Amino acid sequence: MPHDITQQQMSGIRVLLVDGDPDSAEETAQLLLQMDSQLGIEYKTVELLADALTEIAQSHYDLILLDTGLADMPSPTAIRSLRDAFSYAPIIATLKYDDPELAAMWVDEGADECLFMGVVNERVLNRVVQYAVKRYHTYSKLHQQSRTHHVLNTLLSLSLQELPFEGLLKECLEVILSAPLTEMLHQGAIFVTENGDQHLKMLAHSNLDQQIVGLCQTVAFGHCLCGCAAQSGELQFADCVDDRHDNRVDGMQPHGHYNVPIISKGKVLGVLALYLKEDHVRNQEEETFLRGVADTLAGIIERARTSDQLALAHEQNSRLLTSLTSILIGVDNQDRISHWNEQATQTFGVAAEHVLSEPIASTPVGWDWAQVSCSIMECLKDYKKNDRFEVRFKLENGTQRLLSIYATPFMDESEDRSGYLLIADDVTEQKQAESELQQMQKLQSIGQLAAGIAHEINTPIQYVGDNVRFLRDAFEDIADIVNYEHEVVEAARSSRVPVELIDQLDNKIEEVDLEYLQEEVPNAIQQTLDGVERVATIVRAMKEFSHPGSEEKTLTDINKAVESTVTVARNVWKYHAEMQLELDPSLPQARCIPGPVNEVILNIIVNAAHAISDRVGDSDDLGLICIKTGCEDNWVVIRISDSGTGIPEDAREHVFDPFFTTKDVGQGTGQGLSLSHRIIVEQHDGDLSFETEMGVGTTFIVKLPLQEEIA
Repeated sequence: MPHDITQQQMSGIRVLLVDGDPDSAEETAQLLLQMDSQLGIEYKTVELLADALTEIAQSHYDLILLDTGLADMPSPTAIRSLRDAFSYAPIIATLKYDDPELAAMWVDEGADECLFMGVVNERVLNRVVQYAVKRYHTYSKLHQQSRTHHVLNTLLSLSLQELPFEGLLKECLEVILSAPLTEMLHQGAIFVTENGDQHLKMLAHSNLDQQIVGLCQTVAFGHCLCGCAAQSGELQFADCVDDRHDNRVDGMQPHGHYNVPIISKGKVLGVLALYLKEDHVRNQEEETFLRGVADTLAGIIERARTSDQLALAHEQNSRLLTSLTSILIGVDNQDRISHWNEQATQTFGVAAEHVLSEPIASTPVGWDWAQVSCSIMECLKDYKKNDRFEVRFKLENGTQRLLSIYATPFMDESEDRSGYLLIADDVTEQKQAESELQQMQKLQSIGQLAAGIAHEINTPIQYVGDNVRFLRDAFEDIADIVNYEHEVVEAARSSRVPVELIDQLDNKIEEVDLEYLQEEVPNAIQQTLDGVERVATIVRAMKEFSHPGSEEKTLTDINKAVESTVTVARNVWKYHAEMQLELDPSLPQARCIPGPVNEVILNIIVNAAHAISDRVGDSDDLGLICIKTGCEDNWVVIRISDSGTGIPEDAREHVFDPFFTTKDVGQGTGQGLSLSHRIIVEQHDGDLSFETEMGVGTTFIVKLPLQEEIA
């Protein structure tokens, strides 16, 4: 159940309520109280934007509920300071009055959602909060896993290099300081013991005050935090400069510490000291990661100290490889297994003693060895490209899993290959998370397009309605004339047609202006049919764009995909640009997954519209978006050009990086082009590149492999 966390440490989903009205804040808190109690929601309330900025700088929150009527928040642009400080975590703005235009402004400036609290109940709030927090945690977890994996792999690589000992430790320290610990300062040191002496010597440091470097050049066991870690053999944590800090200097900045002992075979070899932001909360996952790092450092230190380099290197590598979370399988030049680490045992359920020295082809792993061996040979042909391949395997219980595998050769002194190493990771959950992120991105895209599509449909519907009402009135007038004509005909049959009756008919024809109706009714009918066809075109385009379709690659009409996406995105670009299509009518179909390819085209069109908008500003000028399709060699090529601002030179190498964006805070998540690159390059074996010139514009080039139709 939610509760006020003003005086205690938070856990579960942590919500910061920013509301200057105590009554309103209490109502929102009550809604939180009525939500699913299993969420473990905890909240804290502040009254000003400045208070919120101070709070998130000191404590972690999963979500901010922000009242838009704060005293120190005069306009929606003020939310940017909060978004800058709160990264890509969710901010939900709340309105006390229903104002769609104002809500749209808040979302444009950086809010993820904008809720009118007058109609929000606990179920609506529950759904919005869960979705926002799940999205944030998914992004955060994927990013942290990627960085952690990079740190461990880099340390392992460094440990195999022949570098001077102190230089190696400095390199290792810089890698460790790049780890994804959100509140770690880029400051730290590595201490090492010498000859069993009960003293630590600082051999590597980064960004430390020179007075501290001088004081801590040698630290006795039991003295200060580093010495306590060495003496106890236990990790020492501090969230501030407390009484354990024996070595202090004037003007020392507030900070906390992780001091991790580096231990091998029960012997303390040194201490890793890392600086943290003051009041950092102790984290079990961080400590587990740092102990793994310390184990790696232990191997590096041992290797540097021993006289028997080959024997100790083998022992160190075996320990490091065993402790890694990746599957490591060594294969000798006779195609027999020479190494099988603990992760391989846990993943495949096969102990090392059952496979060592056995042919890898006969290993009892539930994969298609013919496929795996072919992929290994491809990797080894050009191992410098660092290409990975994926393969499915089956566990004993029948569960299907997915492996991502990289093969690298063992090279001897003569540069001859003497075997190879397989590095594999079970990426089943990661792929599922990526799929959810991709679907989430598509849902966000469709949501952004919904209002525009409604506007596009509204115009033809209005003139369809106007014409139908005109036809209704015209029909009534014509019916009156027909009634008069019936009377004249009846009178004519009796050979007596009174002049008055004929005059009445003439007057009625003149009154309703029959000649005008004869001219305009066909036009009204045609306009109505045109309007209905326009609506049908938009609906068909939206259906083609958003329909999930096949998850397998199918032959797809790329020209039709472009036309459908341009139609549904019309409201995004029409205010900023003219659209020019140069679609090759003889373009062959490409084998692809239609839905993701549509999403790539949409992402690039949206970026093009935004780039043009940035260039033309508030003027009435329109830029140009030009989409061309054609064939080049064995590729189906889509070129999407815009007359926008162009991409700055310092941003070009990061365009396809996750979470990178040149847009203002709140204008983009940095996921669109990253997902597009993964869709085209990884899913379709295609290519996504761009050409750009500042002040002229940008052209994105999508290439899909052209293959013969499958029989």
